[in-house]
Amino acid sequence: MLVGILTRNPNGWASSRLIKAIESLGHTVFPFRFRDVIVHINGELLKVLTNGLDIVREVNAVIVRPIGRCSLEWAIFRMDLLYALQDYGVTIVNRPQAIEKCVDKFRVLYLLQLHGIPVPETIVSENASLAHRYLMNLKSKEVIVKPIFGSRGHGSTKIVLSDRDVLWEILHAMAFTRHVLYIQKFLPHGGMDIRAFVVGDRVIASMYRIISRGMWKTNIAQGGQPLAIEKLDPEIEDIAIKSAKTVECDVAGVDIIVANGKPYVLEINSQPGWKGLQSVTKKDIALEIAKYVIDKAKK
Repeated sequence: MLVGILTRNPNGWASSRLIKAIESLGHTVFPFRFRDVIVHINGELLKVLTNGLDIVREVNAVIVRPIGRCSLEWAIFRMDLLYALQDYGVTIVNRPQAIEKCVDKFRVLYLLQLHGIPVPETIVSENASLAHRYLMNLKSKEVIVKPIFGSRGHGSTKIVLSDRDVLWEILHAMAFTRHVLYIQKFLPHGGMDIRAFVVGDRVIASMYRIISRGMWKTNIAQGGQPLAIEKLDPEIEDIAIKSAKTVECDVAGVDIIVANGKPYVLEINSQPGWKGLQSVTKKDIALEIAKYVIDKAKK
């Protein structure tokens, strides 16, 4: 079987481990980049070519690693390309519809809420004055202002609601630059959250992400420290699996906090890294992903 890996850097930490895992299972790996692809439509024939290979006819499955920063046109074309490959029978993990959903925090949030999965109280608007007025009625001392598109905690800011001038300035500056205002009630999480790594219909590994006193961002990229969870609470495990299924993710990093004894899903990452998690678990995460993708392609 020939398995493609869409990656900006085949020598990157996660991509190199996926390559090694797939090869250990006796299959061939073909790393490539979106920028190396040309599509040829000729009558009834569609060819997706890269480095002399036709992905539609020669590749059985494609694992999509983070797409990275790109223009709106590039982003739309890349999603269209994944849809085309999927429509022509190539197994894509994660599927384009899952990537599209998870890149948008608002869409993930309302889909989770729609399916009865607990999420933080959130306000979303384009109108800074309206959002500011609405927030004054929120029963919270602090809120988190987040970019609606973004990852690794970059751009998220905690604001004390009593500091109205700061809140006003931030909201109006964001609205002026045409940003959507995505504001969540801050839930005290005791200095940690949970990352559950879902593959298929299982949580294959999980960890606490611990932060130092005075910090609030738990992302590993922001300094959070991983701590293994030997046995995940069954309720949280069920929430993680249900969350991934809700957004159609085959592979997902589900971020959950427990506040006042109740779990809440913060975000779902459809192209998760696992370097921090791998450092505290004996489970070979890349191998689990490789096995899942190969089994899915065979079916």
